[in-house]
Amino acid sequence: MSYLQRLLDCNQYNKLDFVNFFISNHQVGYIKKDNLKIINKFPNYFLIKKNKVLLKNGLNNFNKRTYAINKVFEYLVKEKLILTKHREYFPVFKFFDSKAILKAQRAVGSFFGFQFFGVHLNGYLKKKNKYFMWVGKRSNDGNFPNDLDQISAGGLPYNVSVKNNLIKESFEEANIDKSLVLNSKYQGTISYRVETFLGLSRHILFCYSLELPDEFTPKNNDGEIVKFYLWKIEKILEIIKNSRKFKFDCALVILLFALKKKLIKSKKIRMMLNDRLDLKILRKFKEY
Repeated sequence: MSYLQRLLDCNQYNKLDFVNFFISNHQVGYIKKDNLKIINKFPNYFLIKKNKVLLKNGLNNFNKRTYAINKVFEYLVKEKLILTKHREYFPVFKFFDSKAILKAQRAVGSFFGFQFFGVHLNGYLKKKNKYFMWVGKRSNDGNFPNDLDQISAGGLPYNVSVKNNLIKESFEEANIDKSLVLNSKYQGTISYRVETFLGLSRHILFCYSLELPDEFTPKNNDGEIVKFYLWKIEKILEIIKNSRKFKFDCALVILLFALKKKLIKSKKIRMMLNDRLDLKILRKFKEY
């Protein structure tokens, strides 16, 4: 295995399996061709043309669009194609610096191939020019059971800013208070596309790093993490290189950290961390 394999793990999909999804003449997602039979069940909301699906023009405001997408979500739940009980709205944008055009349940995101977002934080220490990083082990009864993870990370809910999400997730997952986490440094983005049973999962992750005081010990507050480890960065990179013990996207966030700190050097890895087509949605994004 290699670092490149971990990057490939986060970019597994076949473009030929999907059609483009448009809202108001703007592409916002991708729908699996196998799922067009489900789209056909909602003729009041969608129009299927060659190689694309359109949300009907009459659905021309936030509430109407949200209603239509939620009807599909309800159908998928009823048919047990979505099994999770978790309910949380995520925003769907034309551009990240503009208002959301609708909100969609997180669980339906991959069905429509919506571009969702998240915030990840690497918490580290530096001792005698050596880097150490706090790593969490996920619960065995949630998503990605027993995988290794960042000290804190989470998806971006509707009506929550990147800054406030970083504050929220850092407290919930590692008991990092606001005054401390606001010392974190923006590192850049990771983007990925992974084909799933339901469709195409697309995420852009805003990545931060925080140098923590020696006396700090993380404590989980939301039940997602069962244990924390403070490991040398060399050990962490070796695990990423030789196994899939880290949650797939978390591995990439650590690789970005290692690149920034010049612990590894690879122009190819740096270029593969983002899909330039996806990053167009950010346009004029500024940290916080």
